[in-house]
Formats: sequence, structure tokens, C-alpha cells
Amino acid sequence: PPFGDLSLSDSSKLKPASWGDRMTEVAKKLDDKFDGNFAAYVSDLHRGVKWGYQEDQPFYLASGVKIAFMVEVFRQREQGTLSFDEQIRYTKQRIRDGAPRVNRQKMGAKIKIKTLLDWRMRSSDNAASDMLAERVTLAAINRGLKEEGLYEWAPLTRLIDVRRGVYRELDVAADDLTPEEVRKIRWTRIWDPQIRKIEELLGRPKRSFTRPDLFEAYKRFYATGVNRATMQGVGLLFEKMVRGELVGQKASSEMLELMSAARTSTHRLMGRLPRGTKVAHKTGSQYTKLCDLGVIFMPDNTPLVVTVCTENGAVPKAEDTVARIARAAYDFVKEDRRKMMATKGQP
Repeated sequence: PPFGDLSLSDSSKLKPASWGDRMTEVAKKLDDKFDGNFAAYVSDLHRGVKWGYQEDQPFYLASGVKIAFMVEVFRQREQGTLSFDEQIRYTKQRIRDGAPRVNRQKMGAKIKIKTLLDWRMRSSDNAASDMLAERVTLAAINRGLKEEGLYEWAPLTRLIDVRRGVYRELDVAADDLTPEEVRKIRWTRIWDPQIRKIEELLGRPKRSFTRPDLFEAYKRFYATGVNRATMQGVGLLFEKMVRGELVGQKASSEMLELMSAARTSTHRLMGRLPRGTKVAHKTGSQYTKLCDLGVIFMPDNTPLVVTVCTENGAVPKAEDTVARIARAAYDFVKEDRRKMMATKGQP
């Protein structure tokens, strides 16, 4: 198992944490100072406790959905229907924005699945993500979550469908935008220049849309309910992973290691933790939405599951809210361990 001989509780047996009231007090103070809204879930399987704040409310995950995509890739390898050495060709239909690794590749290049998996999870590459989602299929991704016992996830979509879905709320002609056209829009500076580019590519007269129109389009897309999950639901996924029960022991360990080298934000879960703290996580960011979801490795190497998503509010404040939740949980759990060791007469 990922954490060796550690005794880790089953999710169904977790009890309310003794430090839960203090954690709730921290969360409420942060909520009072934050213009938006947030939800958080924390679980310490080694000590058998959990805590949550609006943890049963669905939140938009943005790139956090890539965690579920990753799980299905490992599931299909386990089933023998996919090999990590299999190659997928990069074509014009697979062009994406937010693809820092794949965009460097020549058109027609063949890329191994294990490389795409690395780029998707460590660099949050959208092209790598959609190439893998196409290979394993969205139907299998959504079905696989249920088969793993993860029911608190809404239907998930590809990243290109997110882009078109937002623009479709402005004009249904967005369904016909090519991947390259979508990338051109996303590569245009926000907001007004981007809106002019949307009008150009949709064949609409200038000044057809305004900033409020685009902001409302995002809101209507979010209201469709896709790509959402509760923080408790995401937490359960990580709990299965740290127990070595997500797909299997080998896959769980590999998934944790893959997310331990994520090269995205260091201002969220990692923002206020002691320097050098190892965190296996996946961030997500989109207009008015922000998440960081993962596992913090405590000083004694026990896993602390922490999942936090925010909506609305300024990005720096949202990131700091996530960071403060993570640090408070870290400190309370560390203190709890000291008390437990003192009771047992250990240093």
C-alpha cells in the first residue's frame, strides 16, 4: 500500500475530529473575510478522524476533473485494455489552449500515454488531458467513478467541451468552432480583445457582446452542473488512494507519486505549509472558480487528505483561503499527534 504498514481507517469509520470545532472557527473567520464562498474537507485516516465545511455542497472543479480522468487511465491499464507505452498522434483536432507541453510538439507527433499522463497531471496540460479522455472515453470515466464507489461526482466533460459550452451560451454557432479557433480565442488577451475575437470567429458584428454578456455566459454554463463534485466526494477518492484501494495498490501508489510533482500553483494547499512539505495534489482554475485537492504528507509521513474549492472572490484572497485552511489542518493534526504520543509515553 502507498503508506506501508500504517494503520489507516476506512472512510465509513471516520469520527468527527477533536479539533473540529477549532477548525470550524478558522473556516468561519475566513468566510467572513472572503467575498466568495468555499467548501473544505479534511480527513486523517491514521487517527481515524474527519472534518468538513460545506463539504456536501457540489463545487465546480475546473482542471480538478483531471484526477478522475487519470483514475480511468489506470483502471484500463489494470484491465489490460490500455498500455502506457501506447502512442497517440497529435492532430489539428487535438489542439488546445492551456497546453504548455503538447503545444511544443510538431503536428503529427506520436506521444506515449505515460508521457501524456505526466503532462496532464504535473503541468495540467489540456491537450494531453483531452487526448487521454478521447482514448479512454468519457462514458468510461463517468462509469468508472461509480464502479469505484465514488457517487458524489457530476458528469464530467472534455476541456474543449467546456470552452465551446461557455461560448455556446453566447451563440450556438460556437458548436462549430474548430479547436484551433477556440485556442485563438483563449490566447487573446482578456476581456474586451477576447470578446472581439469571439465575434470575429462567430461571424458576428463588432460590439455584439459585452463583458457582462460573457460573464453571464460563464454563469449559465456553470448552471448546467457538469464537472462538479462535493469536497467530501473528492476526499473519498483520495482516501481510497492512500489506502491503496483506488484501482489497486500499485496504481494508487503511482497516482500519488504522479501528483507529488505537480508543477502548477504553490500558493494554495502548499502556500503556508512548512518549506519542503510533500503534497500530492491537483489544482483547478477557471473564471470565478478555484480549487486545490490532494494529500499532505505530515512530518511522520501519515497522509492528511485536504480538498478545498472556492467560487467568486478575488484570486489572491481565494488562494490564501485555501492555504490557511491547509495550514490550520496541518497544525491541528500535528498537535493531535503530539498529544497522542505523550499519552503513550513516546517522544
